[in-house]
Amino acid sequence: MCGRFTREMSWAEVVAFSRGLDLAVPPDDPLPSWNVCPTQSNPVVLPTVDSDAGAHVETMRWGLLPPWAKDAKIGASMINARLETVAEKPAFRNAWKQRRCLVPISSYYEWRLEDGIKQPYRIHDPASPVLMLAGLWERWKTPEGEWLHTFATITCAAVDAMQQLHDRTPLILPPGVLRDWLHGTVAQAAQIAVSVEPPALQYYPVSRAVSNARNDDPRLVAPLLEMGSEQVDSPGGLF
Repeated sequence: MCGRFTREMSWAEVVAFSRGLDLAVPPDDPLPSWNVCPTQSNPVVLPTVDSDAGAHVETMRWGLLPPWAKDAKIGASMINARLETVAEKPAFRNAWKQRRCLVPISSYYEWRLEDGIKQPYRIHDPASPVLMLAGLWERWKTPEGEWLHTFATITCAAVDAMQQLHDRTPLILPPGVLRDWLHGTVAQAAQIAVSVEPPALQYYPVSRAVSNARNDDPRLVAPLLEMGSEQVDSPGGLF
């Protein structure tokens, strides 16, 4: 699964990665974050309706809220949609058919139980500053009558080295399928999801400080060996 990620890329890097899409981006680069958590906001790439290759960026809250949700709190448990059931689950099936999106990130974290302690790892592609996650988005009307746009990422079974960390991994899309993911039919999206090859990801241990949602510092992505053996979890004594 993917429960935390980093946002360190520039829009120029996202555009360069997204070849095949006519991607319109904001004038200012996204604000960097080294610990994006559920219910926080992140830029999302959406299809432009009047263009068969166009796309644009909108900021949304992480944690999908289906239109029938009674309370916004449910979004915290809707951050990921399993590929195997996304077409069937009431919370995700309409978005799967009509509202697919892309979530550009730089890396993500996974935790592995080691000697009774959950050790976090940073997972990234050393060949690319961008990972493009497959996602879904929805509209939800707040009690005040305002529209809130939210998203979820799609996960699939982990393969190869990633299985050593977790049995799930985000569905990461290569440049060549981004246009069809956004503009294609649901059948095309399903075919993409089961056929894409994951990038050659690498991972390394990082400080347990990343486990605290209040911590957001570039040192969170530093390899643990470079920081020494001390682990600090309190934001008051970060690193």
